[in-house]
Amino acid sequence: MKRMLSIALLLAISLSLSACRGGTETSSSNSGTAPVSSGANNGKAYEGQSVVVQVWGGTYEETFKKYAAPIFEERTGATIEYVIGSTPIAQLGSEGDHPSVDLIHGDAAEVVRGTEMDLFETIDQSKLENAASLYPQAWEYPNAVVTNWGTYGIAYRTDMVDPAPTKWFDLWDAKYAGGKVGIMDLGMGGALEMADVVARTQGFECADQENWDNLFAKLAELKPNIGILGAQHADVESMLEQGDIMMCVETNGRAISMMKSGLPIGFCMPEEGVPAMTSYIAITKHAQNKELAYILADVLLSPEVQKAYAENNFYAPSNGKTDISEELRSFMPYGEEQVSKLVYIDAAAVEAVKPEFTERWNKIYK
Repeated sequence: MKRMLSIALLLAISLSLSACRGGTETSSSNSGTAPVSSGANNGKAYEGQSVVVQVWGGTYEETFKKYAAPIFEERTGATIEYVIGSTPIAQLGSEGDHPSVDLIHGDAAEVVRGTEMDLFETIDQSKLENAASLYPQAWEYPNAVVTNWGTYGIAYRTDMVDPAPTKWFDLWDAKYAGGKVGIMDLGMGGALEMADVVARTQGFECADQENWDNLFAKLAELKPNIGILGAQHADVESMLEQGDIMMCVETNGRAISMMKSGLPIGFCMPEEGVPAMTSYIAITKHAQNKELAYILADVLLSPEVQKAYAENNFYAPSNGKTDISEELRSFMPYGEEQVSKLVYIDAAAVEAVKPEFTERWNKIYK
């Protein structure tokens, strides 16, 4: 995988990506138009029925409605009801045997929390036509499956940073003192992943409490360079766009979105390791329409839908049969070899020590 993304090349790609996860709302299906796959389940056997799916907002929602929903509706005759926003783990826990959502999207931490609360169905791979085509890394959890991968790295101002960063520890460089670096707070993606890579350079992982003195000493050295501890990605991106900071921890997709807007932005996938930003789907254990949830899950795992997410959101597919352009492949961890090289945080171990980790983190940065 290329370590540095060329702005000229990136601007040649047409996309719009946002990891926006807004408030929660429910709506009926309004799919738009898209090419429809002729799968084995074509027909109207489920006409009059519906499935409820939680999906993140922004362009993730847009891609879902434009590409996945029409295929599902053509195959089944059923409709989709949407819960737009973050994964409602706490809500599902309070709903018991009558969950309001049949299929959820979530990250690794949400999958772990949902597993601990016994919210999710153990996935029956025999009910998924695309199961055999997925990379082994897609099956890390028995009750969730990876739909796609993004990455965390460093976005930087190409007109302000020279030479371009190549490693995580470039964030620590004294020339960025006085608040020229932006990072996310622990509530948002990227902070734990950065800390985990720092820990791994010292021979352990960020959940290993016996080594925290070393880890947090290194993180404390970064503080003079921090100009913003972002509660939202948009806050950090705004400062980067305005030139108030010179670089920040960012996802590949959001960085590319800024590049497409014409800003002088580059993106580095650091040599110490590139953390995975993994997206999962899971079916609730007591889903009201479990059969339709499986069909929808299979649509989301299909090559045609995964190609749409790659082209529109810069998320790498988990289905090995998904064919995308060479240009797209250079912007994401495409293929089993690249996926296997990503750094995967131990979400279960981190969740177990998160209150203590948060306390140590806050003593440094707040």
